[in-house]
Amino acid sequence: MKWFLTFVALSALIAAGTWFGGWPVVAVIGAGWGAGSARKRGVIFTAALAGAAGWGALLAWDALTGPVGRLLQVFGAFSHLPGSAFVVLTVAYPALLCAAAAALTRGLVLFRSPK
Repeated sequence: MKWFLTFVALSALIAAGTWFGGWPVVAVIGAGWGAGSARKRGVIFTAALAGAAGWGALLAWDALTGPVGRLLQVFGAFSHLPGSAFVVLTVAYPALLCAAAAALTRGLVLFRSPK
């Protein structure tokens, strides 16, 4: 239960940070999470999942309020890929970005202060 609440809070923070500060905030939040939780298990996994969930929530909000379906059709026709590929890429990008930042700062913290 504690992990789930942490995950929800981190996802909400990533979504809000992206909404107000843009996509680079995802890396900043991931780096902060990796440094602050360096000694915990599953830090990188949690960061990746929260990044995907945060942007997934933003994408779902845009789909409810805007013409995302039409945009995916246009992108799909232009690139000869299905529109769902762009949804997967949109969610995978913050997952990888947040996980990479968390892994980097976690590694630096553990390197500087080994137990």
